[in-house]
Amino acid sequence: MRWQDSAGPFKELAGHPGVLVPRSPYDIDQGEKYYHVLPEGIFENYDGFSKVKNYDYGYDFNRQAPSFYSPEGMQKGAGEIPLEFPEPRAVVEAFRKRKNIFASNSYHTYGGFIIKTPANVKDSEVPLEDMQAMQKMGEILTDKTHYTLHAGNDDFVYTPGQTLPGTFDEWYYLSQGVLGITVEYWDLWSQAKLSWSKAVEKYESLSAENMKKLLSWAQENLEKEDYFLEWKKVSHPQLGEVEIGGFKSAFFVTNPPLKFLKTELEKTFKGTFLNSLMFPDLEIKQKQLQALDNKTFKLTLVVANKGFLPTNGSAQALKVKSIGLPDVKYQVTNVSSDFQWIKRVENGEVKHLKGFSEGMPRISPFFGTTFGHAYEQKLEWIWQGKADIDVELGYWKGGILKLRF
Repeated sequence: MRWQDSAGPFKELAGHPGVLVPRSPYDIDQGEKYYHVLPEGIFENYDGFSKVKNYDYGYDFNRQAPSFYSPEGMQKGAGEIPLEFPEPRAVVEAFRKRKNIFASNSYHTYGGFIIKTPANVKDSEVPLEDMQAMQKMGEILTDKTHYTLHAGNDDFVYTPGQTLPGTFDEWYYLSQGVLGITVEYWDLWSQAKLSWSKAVEKYESLSAENMKKLLSWAQENLEKEDYFLEWKKVSHPQLGEVEIGGFKSAFFVTNPPLKFLKTELEKTFKGTFLNSLMFPDLEIKQKQLQALDNKTFKLTLVVANKGFLPTNGSAQALKVKSIGLPDVKYQVTNVSSDFQWIKRVENGEVKHLKGFSEGMPRISPFFGTTFGHAYEQKLEWIWQGKADIDVELGYWKGGILKLRF
């Protein structure tokens, strides 16, 4: 809703009745009409004069995460304590219980951004291999969506020097070692070829020049009733006469108009699907069973990771001990009377396996890589007698490898 006031910060765009833009600092023409604009509603605790804007959005669950949490007095919508509500608590529990999750993309609107975590930790404090992996995730998404890539600890801040507190992608990376990316759907600025210099400028004021470009794009691509309602006068219980109307921002600015929705979802899914293919991918590269004599046997197994990421997913996961070394489980049945182990693989002997991401960013077709042989491991078992032996090798984020011999 809007109401006229000589101290209002908005005015109508010349040649476009009803379309509001910010006043310039030198707009002092008292013959022009200026306006205040607020979401429809009433003022709480209104005393007949003082008007205090209500907080528009209620609780913000993406400020409820434990990492670098700031309470309500410092961060609107954050609540009184971290994980105060059942929904964010359920997200945390889901990550805690599912140790196989290696990466997660969070989806928000709006702006057309790909944002790398963490926000409150310097790049120099993030393991290089993790930073490079999240950079690759962002580049893949950028390639498919044409959204711009940003760092949460650098150029994606609303107030210079103040990074965002209590976000979930930061929490699940720092606490669980899950690689994190946030996608902000829908880039109206690029669609309408608007100019901008910093990411959060898209959330701030819109110049008269950009508004003209936006209107031109809207007129070419949408029906007017899809994005704008003519202002009409209504009686407000506190303010008297006001007008309601203006832009239908929910499916124009902050979300794509319905005719664009399918395309936005599909191109983001393509990037997300490619991100999912970065998983550590185990294979049995070699399996050799030998009879050392008529009752003694030896199994040699070479396990390799042919995937991009290591089986621990991230260096952070090992650092915070959200996962451990790969574990070994046995089930032995139909055992002969003379069965006994001579040598078997025990917990602590199986190592995490690197992926072909090892060596980033220094991978060159001219000079090779910083080659290491940590992408595969040879394991051996020797036993006497006969039995049905089932073994599970649990690689956490690399999955479970099952074999029978």
